[in-house]
Amino acid sequence: MGLSLKALFVTLALAQAACAQNATTEPVSPVDNGDVAWILISSALVFIMVPGLGLFYSGLAETKNSMAMLLAVMLSFAIAAIQWSLFGFTLAFSDTSSSTFIGNFEYAALLNTMDTQNKMAPTIPNSLFSLYQMMFAAITPGLFLGATAGRMRMLPTMVFVGLWCIFVYNPVAYWVWSSNGWLRLMNVMDYAGGSVVHVTSGTTAFILAYRLGKRSDFQTRNYVNHNPTFVYMGTALLWFGWNGFNGGSSLAANNRGVNAAYASNLAACIGGLVWMLLDIVVNKKGFSAVGFCTGAIAGLATITPGSGFVQPGFGLVYGIVAAFACFYSIKFMHWLKVDDSLDVTAVHGVGGALGMVLTGIFAQYSASEGATAGWIDQVWIQVPVQLAAVAVIGLWSAFWTSVLIVFMDSVLQCKLRCSSEAELVGLDLADIGEEAYPFANSSDMAAKEDDVDVEKGFIPVMSHNGASQSEASTLRTVHGDVVVSSPSPSRL
Repeated sequence: MGLSLKALFVTLALAQAACAQNATTEPVSPVDNGDVAWILISSALVFIMVPGLGLFYSGLAETKNSMAMLLAVMLSFAIAAIQWSLFGFTLAFSDTSSSTFIGNFEYAALLNTMDTQNKMAPTIPNSLFSLYQMMFAAITPGLFLGATAGRMRMLPTMVFVGLWCIFVYNPVAYWVWSSNGWLRLMNVMDYAGGSVVHVTSGTTAFILAYRLGKRSDFQTRNYVNHNPTFVYMGTALLWFGWNGFNGGSSLAANNRGVNAAYASNLAACIGGLVWMLLDIVVNKKGFSAVGFCTGAIAGLATITPGSGFVQPGFGLVYGIVAAFACFYSIKFMHWLKVDDSLDVTAVHGVGGALGMVLTGIFAQYSASEGATAGWIDQVWIQVPVQLAAVAVIGLWSAFWTSVLIVFMDSVLQCKLRCSSEAELVGLDLADIGEEAYPFANSSDMAAKEDDVDVEKGFIPVMSHNGASQSEASTLRTVHGDVVVSSPSPSRL
């Protein structure tokens, strides 16, 4: 009897020890400290793109709207980040929702995120996953603000941004990136936001530019990039941050992240060079810094959806195709007479859509870590799938943008477009009451921008020795496209 009781106790003790060992050594989803460190760094890298975008847009804009562009981009980031933390993340990435259309409120107000892991990022805390994705959600609306630079009032714009995130960005992010999203289940390939970020913002930019109408002096005078140095600095920050934007979308410190970052840098390099060459050959310009910067951004936007699905060398293909397609898309927009002030539709909308299609062609199993591939690996259905995703997301974005414009103007009586007087003075003074250059003579700066005789095509320029001279010129828009022709200048 004593031996039997002793054997029973030993058996129970061994069973208890085994259960305890299993409970402690086989966690469902262990957190990897290396992955945590890299995604924290990537979050910071994507954040630096926000002031970069502000500088880029401010430099392309006119002096009288430069501070307004800087502020608009940062305010849109703040509005989008708040909505994301309250309910955007849970609607876009709740992994317990049975719906294929939208998430549930499992993570509302960031509840249950500190000690859980998401199915889409199993080696980092949900809170970090939310922080990283917040940067994407918060920079996206800043992109479309460039389309109406100098025309949209600040307060209505911020209301529009908040509503746009709810009705456009959050659902689309769920469709494409959530574990149960319907486009993800169709094997749509968008690694870092070609459709979620660039197609949505590019489509919205087009609708805003079309519905709000042209600037009062559209195609009647020269629009000057008031500060190419800002454009250069903004491009550098955007390019730097894109290493976290695409490189961090692996959601782990791994080879795929390296692959994405490498491909992105190659696309930016070749995109900038090709665009600058096009400016020289087609637009008869010199070695344009603004042209190079614009081409680099076009290359980065285009490689974004495919950066983690293709071998790094294909970044060169993406960049070359992006430069040609986006460059001539600007000309097409001018032919349509749609006043997209800073060419957001052509660079981000066309670039993102083009990148989605190219990913359907060049994606490989060897780069996608077991996901689907494209035509290069004989997956012939992938391009139609990519095109369908672009069409659906573009139509969704266009529909809700149109609805929100009507809602803002007619229902809330909170009109987006500024008055003609405010447009003439500039939103720096008319809307926010602060100037980008408070110690400069603003009237002189404005005069330099407006001093062009369109009928005769003469613009005062400075020769090498500082003497003013009149020289026949060609009227151009912010990225150098010809609008009103007259004899081209000889390059100094």
